[in-house]
Order: sequence, then structure tokens, then C-alpha cells
Amino acid sequence: MPKDKIRHGDWKLREKYFWTFDYTSNAQYGLRSADGIFDGQARVWLDPSDVDKDASARLDSFEEMLAKRGIKANCALTHIPGCIYADIVAETNYKSMNSDNQDAFRDAFHELDGMNYQGDYYAEYHGELGTIIFESNAGNAISRAIRTEPREEHYIDNDCGFQSEEAHYFIERGVDWTDGTYSLITAKEFFALWRERLDYNDKDDAYSFFEQASLMYFAAAANGDKKEQANSRWDIENAAKYLISHDAKDEMIELMAIYEQSMYWASRLFVDVIPEYAYDTANRLVEYSDNPYIVSRTKRLIAQWKKGGKL
Repeated sequence: MPKDKIRHGDWKLREKYFWTFDYTSNAQYGLRSADGIFDGQARVWLDPSDVDKDASARLDSFEEMLAKRGIKANCALTHIPGCIYADIVAETNYKSMNSDNQDAFRDAFHELDGMNYQGDYYAEYHGELGTIIFESNAGNAISRAIRTEPREEHYIDNDCGFQSEEAHYFIERGVDWTDGTYSLITAKEFFALWRERLDYNDKDDAYSFFEQASLMYFAAAANGDKKEQANSRWDIENAAKYLISHDAKDEMIELMAIYEQSMYWASRLFVDVIPEYAYDTANRLVEYSDNPYIVSRTKRLIAQWKKGGKL
């Protein structure tokens, strides 16, 4: 690699190591000219059904990608058993890295990035903060959690539920998958426990869960995530049952006045309790909302009401 590109490009110097991060391939590239080495390294996210097997397979696939592009490199994998990610490093002779080989090297890392697991992870934590079963993504953002020990608590993103400082700390610090206190479980196991044990402290708690799940539902609809739509819908309907059974009309009315997402679900689920508010809310959504998912669903809802004789 020409020295002027290193000096003037987006490269940083750490002692005798030049490095840069390429966001198109989510990989870091480095040059140790004194050792004659050009390297690339990336973190890969593994299939939770068998993370150890997938880690080994991912390294094999990457070596094949490089060989297919005519690049000779020494590759290594760093993976802690049971961890949801692994780090892959490839080292090659820097004198061989002309512009064509640099492009091929980056293309291989781009292909590797495309193999990353894109779904959610479900795990059980046993540690100093008790026992917590949770749903997380590769960015370690926790979307749902149940704390069963030493006390029962429930959480749904963003910051709904969890009363104790210990449980909040668990969410705030993020997940360190390397410390050995986590064990993966299946989505089926998680949601069976979630639906069996989810409860609300009071009307305000149910209100918050309803509101947040409504936001999650339409975010999933926009992304085409049908699984999350189904899970969020269950959360919404479960909170609605609590509010109806506790005659929480003030909370129902308020849900029809804040976010468009909760306005839709509140008008749909509370129409038999406060019909005049539900009809007015639905009409306002059709007239003023600029969210196509909400407008189309609300129009169908109004058509169903008319067909059923409610309007």
C-alpha cells in the first residue's frame, strides 16, 4: 500500500500499527509494515441454535472466500464456548496487497458480514443480580426481560417495568456474553415463560406496557417482522385485558390521545367500552396521520365497524 495513502487516508496510527475501520464491511484493517503484515478482523454474530458449531463453520467459509479470490492468508478464530459472537482475523503479506487484492480482501469481509445472524437472542442470566430471562439483539439491547429471583419483575423496552435498582442496572450495563453467567434458551421457551408470568403492578404499569408494545408493533410492521408483530400484539392485548378488567377508562382515553400507534390499538380494543372515543380517534387517525401502516389498518377497522353495525 502506498505510504501517501496511509498518511492521507482515513488511517490511524497506534504505535507502529496503522489501522482503519470500514463500515461497508464492518471490519477493521491494519498494517504492520515492520512485520510485513496486512490484516483484517471482524466480529461475527452466530446462530443461537448452536453457536459453537456455527463459529467453526464461519471460519471455514471465510477461508474459502479468501481462497476463491486468490488471497493467501493465515486465519484465526477467537470464540468463547457458548458466546453469541466470535472474532475472525486474517493476516497476509502486505506486499501482495495491491489495489485489486485490497478490494478482493474487503469483498471477502463484506461477504462474511452478510452471513451474520440477524435475529434475536434469548438467554437466562444467573448471577449477583439474581435470575433474569431476557430477549436481546446483537447490539445487546434488551427488549423484554423477566426477573424471577430474588423478586418477580418484568420489563419491556423502553424502560417500562423493573422496579428495583439491581434490575435497572442489569439493563443499563448491557450483556457481557463472555462472563459465563448466561445460557441460551429458545424463543419458544422464553415466550412461554413471558406469557405465563407477565403481570402488572397497577393500571399505570399496564398502560405503559400497552403504549410501548404499540410502538414496537408498528416498528415491526414497517420492517416486515411478522414474529415481533405477533409478540407485540400479544403484549398489547394482554395489557388491554387488564385495563378493561380494572375499569381503567381514564387510562384508555389517554392512550387514544398520545401516540398514533397506541391510538390505533386503543380505539380497536376499547371500542366496546368507550365507543364514542374509539370512533373519534379512528377518524382522526385517518384524517391526520402520515403513517401509511396506521392509516391503512384504521381504514379497515372503520370498515369492519360499519359492516358490523357499530357505525
